[in-house]
Amino acid sequence: MFDYDKFYKETTVDCNSDPTRFARIASLCKGHVLDIGCCFALLSDYYSGDYTGVDFSEEALKKAREVRRSNANFMLRDCSDLSDFVFNKFDTIVITEFLEHFENDDKILNPIFQNAKPGTRIIVTCPNGPRVPDPSHLRELTIPALRKRFSPYGKVKFYNWPGANRQIMMTCDIGEKNENLLSLVMIVKDEEKGIESAVLSCIDYVDNIVIAVDKSSTDKTLELAKLYADTLKTFDWQDDFSWARNFAHEGVETKWILFLDGHEYISEFKEFDKLLNSKAEGLMASVELENGFVFPNPRIYRNGVQFEGKIHEKQMCKNVEFCPAFRIKHNRVGTQSSAAIDFRRKQNDDMVPRLLGEELKKNKKNVRALFHLGLYWEAREQYKKALSFYRRYLKLADNNQERWFVLFHCALCAIPLNRNFLAFSYACSAELEMPNRWEIQKLKGMIFYSNKKYEKAIVYFVDSLSNNTVANLYRPWIRKDSETWNFIGEAFCYIKNYEKANIAFDRAASLCNEKEKKDFLEKRAKLMKDIFIQSVK
Repeated sequence: MFDYDKFYKETTVDCNSDPTRFARIASLCKGHVLDIGCCFALLSDYYSGDYTGVDFSEEALKKAREVRRSNANFMLRDCSDLSDFVFNKFDTIVITEFLEHFENDDKILNPIFQNAKPGTRIIVTCPNGPRVPDPSHLRELTIPALRKRFSPYGKVKFYNWPGANRQIMMTCDIGEKNENLLSLVMIVKDEEKGIESAVLSCIDYVDNIVIAVDKSSTDKTLELAKLYADTLKTFDWQDDFSWARNFAHEGVETKWILFLDGHEYISEFKEFDKLLNSKAEGLMASVELENGFVFPNPRIYRNGVQFEGKIHEKQMCKNVEFCPAFRIKHNRVGTQSSAAIDFRRKQNDDMVPRLLGEELKKNKKNVRALFHLGLYWEAREQYKKALSFYRRYLKLADNNQERWFVLFHCALCAIPLNRNFLAFSYACSAELEMPNRWEIQKLKGMIFYSNKKYEKAIVYFVDSLSNNTVANLYRPWIRKDSETWNFIGEAFCYIKNYEKANIAFDRAASLCNEKEKKDFLEKRAKLMKDIFIQSVK
């Protein structure tokens, strides 16, 4: 058996110091706190309320009494059997980095479940599976194992904190009901780099986690999924994303389902409880791609909603509600291996033209297929082909947000074809579809700029510096005012108005956050100033 007295005698009182973890635990505490297996009672330095620390090591408690606050209480006893302990005077029971030291926790937890008063909060922290190896650990614990053990006795919640990938943090409020509102459901393949970020980004909100792993995965995706999935599934790829998603959420019992890919994470999610009171079938998140393009997607949908479409699959929600404070970051480059990215690119190149082409043969008016085929060919710089699909889409579609987006991209396709008049015409049509979008003003400025109509370009560039006044579910560009001011400076330079060029470049530099670009813009501004001074001498 591990000799704890010897260990504590030879160890400093701050050996387990982790300010971030203890501060977070303290923020979850309430009322009179009982700290089981308190060791050197570090928590008493972070929690200012009533505190009682219990440990079976005299050496640990001796040191704790010497260094911790004078009004902290300590008790020496065997914590491996709490059958006779009186719990009803405590409001919070902390069991931190303790349960992994026991093969069987029945005599520790069962007395708490049976005798603690309703509303008592249990706080548990422990290593996340094998993440914190230690010779004194007798078992590894995971989120699904802890949820299964604690949820029959109270409301269980897990927390995303800075060390969550190494150490689990959980609360169980005894006697409170688990609402079972929301399940995270994922289908994944070779997502070793990103799957944990995806899960942890929503761990505070979800009541259940389902992960379906493609059997052809070659990395540690399955191994990582086991740390988090309450339900773990595997599947053979069927050349059909809708089939995979529908398979993954079969058997889910919560009211709502959230889906994330393994290379995504939730970057913002406010007013969570309010969102799940919606009467809609789908709750629309803003999904941001690596290039800054933002598009809406009902990432939370009611249980029972099915996906359709073998690729670019769609949740068939009868009605949706847009949630401005619900944002998802798509980060394939940062959270996928190069091999996985290469595979996905090849898969996309095969599936998009083949499967969406088959859908169009069956139904020439399939607007979803036309929309995505236009995007596909535009991304591959096949602008004429992209325009042909976009035009067919515009004859059929009536969603003005989507129509605006397609018209915007029609203009973008026309520019490299040197059809600036056509590009401007599409930009004007987009403006009629949805007025007062800064993106259209900047696009018009770029069209005139490329056509060397610099004075007109300046007018539109300046107009683009205003803010949008309408709801914009599709946002094709990141707002870059420094870039716009640089265009304005260049346009003034071309028409030899060096004084205003200096002002524009100076403004561009002041808005720039990248040092090299900022230095370059400052040099441009100084050059314009020097030329202007020379011209008036």
